[in-house]
Formats: sequence, structure tokens, C-alpha cells
Amino acid sequence: MKTLFLIMITFLAFSLAESQIVTIASIKVNNSSGIPIDTSSFVTVSGIVTVANEFGGPSYIQDATAGIGVFYTEFSGAVTIGDSVIVTAKISQFNGLTELVYSTFGGTPSYTVVSSGHPLPQPLVITLNQFNNQTWNGTEEYEGRLLRINGLTITGSGVFQANTNYSIADATGTGQLRIDNNTNLVGTVIPTGTFDCIGAGGQFDTSIPYSSGYQLLPRFVSDVIQAGGPIILTVPQESNITPTSVTLSWTTQSAGDSKIKYFRSDSLYQPVVFTDSMFSIGQTTNHSFTLTNLMPGKIYYAVAYSTNGSGTSMSSVKYFSTSSNPASTGRYEIYFNKEVDNSFAMPNNNAVGNVDFKVRLGQRIDSANYSIDFAMYSFNEVTQIKDKLINALIRGVKIRMVYDHRDGNTQQLVQDLINSGIRVSQRPQSTNIMHNKFFIFDARNDNSFTDDWLWTGSANITNAQFYDDAQNVIFIQDQALCYTYTREFEEMWGSHNEINNPALAKFGADKSDNTPHLFNINGRKVECFFSPSDNTSAVVENMIGDNTNKSIFFCAFAFTRFQIANKMKTQFNPPSKMVRGVFDDGNGTDPSSVYPEMKGIGGNFPWNPPAPVYLDNQPGLLHSKYILIDCDLPSSDPIVETGSYNYSTAATTGNDENMLLIHDSLIANQYLQDFAKRYSLAGGTISVEQISTVVPQKYILSQNYPNPFNPKTVIEYSIPASDFVTLRIYDILGHQVKTLVSENQTPGTYKVTFDGSNLPSGVYYYRLETKNNFETKSMLLIK
Repeated sequence: MKTLFLIMITFLAFSLAESQIVTIASIKVNNSSGIPIDTSSFVTVSGIVTVANEFGGPSYIQDATAGIGVFYTEFSGAVTIGDSVIVTAKISQFNGLTELVYSTFGGTPSYTVVSSGHPLPQPLVITLNQFNNQTWNGTEEYEGRLLRINGLTITGSGVFQANTNYSIADATGTGQLRIDNNTNLVGTVIPTGTFDCIGAGGQFDTSIPYSSGYQLLPRFVSDVIQAGGPIILTVPQESNITPTSVTLSWTTQSAGDSKIKYFRSDSLYQPVVFTDSMFSIGQTTNHSFTLTNLMPGKIYYAVAYSTNGSGTSMSSVKYFSTSSNPASTGRYEIYFNKEVDNSFAMPNNNAVGNVDFKVRLGQRIDSANYSIDFAMYSFNEVTQIKDKLINALIRGVKIRMVYDHRDGNTQQLVQDLINSGIRVSQRPQSTNIMHNKFFIFDARNDNSFTDDWLWTGSANITNAQFYDDAQNVIFIQDQALCYTYTREFEEMWGSHNEINNPALAKFGADKSDNTPHLFNINGRKVECFFSPSDNTSAVVENMIGDNTNKSIFFCAFAFTRFQIANKMKTQFNPPSKMVRGVFDDGNGTDPSSVYPEMKGIGGNFPWNPPAPVYLDNQPGLLHSKYILIDCDLPSSDPIVETGSYNYSTAATTGNDENMLLIHDSLIANQYLQDFAKRYSLAGGTISVEQISTVVPQKYILSQNYPNPFNPKTVIEYSIPASDFVTLRIYDILGHQVKTLVSENQTPGTYKVTFDGSNLPSGVYYYRLETKNNFETKSMLLIK
């Protein structure tokens, strides 16, 4: 009775709060610590949405008195700018920013979209001095509002990076401009002159009394208002890449003429001296030139200009590459050090598993004729690789190494390399690391274009990484790609010659976006990015959002970057679009891991339905880091993302990392064969397919066909309600030999292919189990 009474009282209080709409200003009064005096109280407010999903969260609403953030993903996804809303929620604060935290009662959403299409409140025009000193009356009157600050200049050049603060200044003082990773400002040109800016008033202050850290957050490109010239909106983008020509295109906000200047950039350390240019007097907003008579496999430096009656706009620097000399083969070799599942192979495309990386890497070192440059986080224990490098040095191969090892010490094998005369540039010890894993062979001479090889992937050079931990590596023979990796290497090396220069060596946030990103490798599209300069998280998010038609599969050693997981969530629509993954069992249970949310068992916003993701349960680490887009749909644009990049904030913002996006159905199919094995061993299957969405009246397990079979057979089953389904294979003694299905499924009919290639002839049983039903049938394998 007491419980019922408390529920009634709570419901009455909640209903009363819902019925009394208060002004936003009235709930924003702070105490002396900068915390709202009504923190944790439930209130109801109304207002116009000024920021919807442009930041991913929070959204912002504003009434006639003030503005406030509303932090809840579902709210942000459900509203649009200009909506009139009523929100009932709890008052909270996050690093000084007053927010309404979404809540529900009795399953009823606590927000209502009353109507749409309303004009927005006019941005309040203030100065940076006013913005920075808004706590005098305890209400932070500009926080949460739509603001406009005029006459700004900005510290920074190039393009806007995601989740980055930029210093801005006006006539009254300085402040912070924050670029959220969800806005379309990411990748657009940073203003080079004076500009005005509209944005939401935000705050990020980690200590009491929360009276600083105010940030202006523009929502989209049009919030940055520039004066003078046509205003270049995008960095020139390359297309039609050949060994001797590249087309560069860009857009402007208003019409202007077109001009581009460029030169061949052989190193980071040469002066900017333009040797070529092109010009068109025609007034247009879409600008394009095809640059010809270029050198194969080389990096070029370009700047675009557009002029009209208002002035001249200049783009940030564009680095691009021609494709390789036609003698470069574009050949690739992919290796996995654990068993793969060749039953998923396309014809004549078997992946190679159980490879001894030491042997294959050693062969390439022995084949080097001119140079070896390599960057490695950890290098120890594999003495054969150390000895082969020293032997290569003795026979005249030029060798350079960039190195880390987190504890700041030098591992014994690295010390052996140094003692032999190999020079090493080591990243200074910090909270971030040089986490690259790549070798570049014979790229520093032009005597041959068939010997330039790149090795990259997930493996460090240690016994545990080569033999105990699940890894993937890829060799690519391509002049242009090797040349670009050499550019990244030399930024950390500090020079263009054999002697490293620690004074010029750059790591982490000190590095610049100064490498090409798009390559044409024998007709295959390949993209290349490095952390932290190239906004790698946004690259992965865009890859997921722009290219997924059927599936996202991944193996992840560390996955704590919720921005990437949330982008996967937007695509997850089972059974037509699936997200499947395997986490290393230690990192998957890390409190900061995305695993609990994806699995639907924890976190702030558990996925519903949950994704069929699993923790690796094999000896050693699951150390691979790759994402596969549509690898099981060759007619799409299958993509493999691979390299050293972990899906974490540290890997995005501080570590030195390398990453490739390879657009190729055959390469994606080879990675699929590894994923299928890792996924199967962890408890999942990817061979199940929904063949009908018609809801059956009961659970049905059909007889397999063909039966008898050799070596494959198809099993069909139907379920009348959403359920967790397992389908397992047992031998005649009752031993489980295979799990075909282990996931939540919606009503309908499914089929799954069982491959008995690795089993002896005999009778086997297959058993369908759900929460409310189980059924078993037999089948006969004859070889």
C-alpha cells in the first residue's frame, strides 16, 4: 500500500510539473558554485528549436527569455530547426552547461512537437567580451541562446577539423569557436580574413564555479559569414587521376573567376614556389581545371583562387597525387596469422590464413635494394627481423626508423638496430603514442617502379603480436601510395635526408594535413589518412553513412569512439542492414567500450534491437582493427578500412596512426573470410538470411536440403515473433560442432547454409532453440 501511495504521489507531482510551463530564464539561476539552484528538479518549458541534430547532441531550444540545451539523442533525432516543442525533463549541468536531461514516466515521451516551420529567434548580437563575462547576474544569459558575433578573426589555417576549438578575436577580446564533428563545417575552408559568426552559446568548464570556457558553436556552413570575394566553400577535390593528369574542382558561394597555382612538392621542407598556373575569366560557382603534363606517382601542392567585384578568396592548401607510373603493378598481398573461413571465398579468391608474418616480412626485407623506412610502436623479440634489417644495412640499403614504445625506454632489439648504425627518431614520451605500423620499401629512388612496396596492418613486431594475437597485414605495390607514406614518415623524422632532426620532427597534434588522400591504383580507388591531422573519426563516420547498403562488419581491439558507433546505429536496420562485430574480450568489457550499448545490455543508450556483436573468446588478443562495408554485396562498393587506427578518441586526437580505405570487392571478400572465422569462433554467424517477412503461425524447422549433402546444405526455419534464436549443429555423440545462428531476430522465415567441409561423413543433428520453443532434426553428410 505504501508503494502504491508513493507511485500515486510521484505521478501527481510529475503531472503537475508537466502542466505548469515555466520560462527558460527562471530555471537557469545558478548558485555561487555556478550550478543551477533547481538542479535535479523536473520542469516543463516550451520553445523553438534552434539546434536540432546538427551537433548530435545536445539540441537547443529558446523562448522569449533565454535558451537551454536538451540532451537526449532521441529528441535530437526527432526534431528539426523551427519546431515548436514542449519539454518536460530534469535540470542538470555538464561542465558548466545548463541542460535539460530527457526523462520518461510510464513509457510516455516527455517532449511534444507542437508544430513546425516557425521562424527562428533573431540571433542576439554581442561581443566576445560580453560572451566571456555573462555570469554577473547568476543566470548566464547568453548560454544556450542563438548568438551572432561580428568582426571576428581566427587563429588557424587549412580546413576545419572535427571536435576542435579555434581561438577567435574581435575588437573587445578573444574567445573560442567550437567545430562539432557532426556539422557540415568539418572539412570546409577556415576563413582567412574578417568574418561574422552565428552559433549556439555553449560552455565547457571542468571546475567550480563554472564561470569560463564559453564556446560559440556554429551549426552549419552558412553560419560563418565572410566578407570579400566569392568565398571558397570547399578545398579543391581531385578526380580523373592518371599518371600525368588530375582534375581539381571547387565551389564558391557566389560567382567568380577561376585560378589555380601549383608545383611538385618533393618534400615538406622545400619553399613554396609555384611553377605552374591555370586561369579562366568566366564567372561561375563551380570551378574546375584538368592539370596536365604532371609526373607519375608524385605529390603536388596547389592553391585555388576566385575573384569577383567584392574581392579575392583563396583556398587552403591542397595536396594531391598523380597515379603511379604504368610499370607499377598495383599488386596486393593480404595475410592473416590465424585460421580463416574459405567457404566465404569468391571463385579463385581464397584468403591466406595461418601465415608466419616473420617469414613474409623477412622476404621483403631481403628483396630491398635501395631503402627501408618503417614506423613501429613496438619492436622486440623477433630477432630474425632485426638481423635481416642489419644485413640490409650492411649491403647498402638506406634504413630509417620512427619508434615509440609507451614507457619511453628503448627495447633491446631497437637498441641493437641503433648500435648497428640504423638511425631512429623516437616520439617524446607523453600521454599519446606513435602507434603507426608500416614499412615502406624502395620508394626513395626512381630506378624502378615495380619494387615500391607498402606493408601495413595491425601487427607490431613482437612474438606475441606475430603468433598469439589475431592480426591482419596487407602488402601493396604502388609508387604513389609509398611516396605518400614516406611524406608522413618524414614529418615524424624531421628531415628529407638520412639524418633525423628532432627539432623539426612533429608528432600528434603538431602535425599538419599535408598528404594526398585519394589514389587511383590500377583502377582501384584507395584512400589514405593519418591521425591526428586528418580527422580520421569523421572519415570513418562518413564512410559508414555514405556507403552502407547491406552490412557493416568489424573486428576491434579497442572501440570507445561513440561517434563511430552512433553512425553505425543510424544504419542498423535488421535484417536489411546489419551491424556485426567482434571485440577483444578485455577491451570489450572496458567501461568506456561501446560494446554494452551495441549489445543492448548497458550504457546510456542501449541499442534496441541489440546488434549481434560478440566478445572474442580465443587465446591471445583480438588485435585486428578493420571495418568492412558491404563485403558480402559485391555489386555495391565494398570497402575495407584497415591499418593501425583503433576506434578511440586517443587514436583520433592524439596518437600517430595510419589508415587505408580500399574500395575493392575481391579485397573485401578476403577480409570477409577472416571476419567470418573470428565471428564464428566468438559465437556468431553471418550466413543467415531472411527470405520472407510474412509472419508464420508457429515455429517451424524445415528439413535441410539437399540431404544427404556434400559438403554444403541449406537449413530453413520460421519464427512467429521477435525472439533470440540459436541454431546449432551436433554430432552423433551430442558434441556441439558449430553454431550457425545466435542473435535476436524479427518474425519471418530464414535460411542458413551449413558447410561440413571440415567434418567427417556421418549423421549430424541441427537444433533450433528460442525462449519458447526448441526442435531438432537429423541430416546425413556423405563424402
